[in-house]
Amino acid sequence: MWYVIQTFNGEEEKTADMVRKTIHSCNVKDCFVPKRERMKKFHGCWNKVEEILFPGYVFLLLEKPEKVYQELKKVPMLTKLLGREGDYFFPLDEEGERLVKKLGAKGHKAALSKVLVEEGKLVRVIDGPLKDYVGNVVKVNLHKREVVVAVEFMGRRMELKLGVEMVGAFC
Repeated sequence: MWYVIQTFNGEEEKTADMVRKTIHSCNVKDCFVPKRERMKKFHGCWNKVEEILFPGYVFLLLEKPEKVYQELKKVPMLTKLLGREGDYFFPLDEEGERLVKKLGAKGHKAALSKVLVEEGKLVRVIDGPLKDYVGNVVKVNLHKREVVVAVEFMGRRMELKLGVEMVGAFC
């Protein structure tokens, strides 16, 4: 099952590393920070960069959470075990797990979505993770090469930024 822990923004990778070092590997099958690819302009050239998809969150794949729970308390950058109730914490629900898997299909990384900009600045998604979330688009910022989508995650509405690559434009 997948579990989510909360940490400070900007400390996700350090927290994930600390979890990997602190907790025995037979108890943690995977510990990761989902990323997104994005195009960013440096010195007039577009470059592909990686950024954190869910700021403030670290994901764990666990088989025996009751064993890991006490060990996680030793991680200094951990702020909260999400879904915690009583002595244990609960797994990510199926919808949340499906969302993370769908967005980060390869290596927990949301690839760039290929888009075509048509007449009237209409954006048509050709391929990529954004294709499944077209109806959830909240904002399109072609200058920054990103699209903001609204998703339901862990019982609340969350806005995620996904990177886009323009493969063509209306002339």
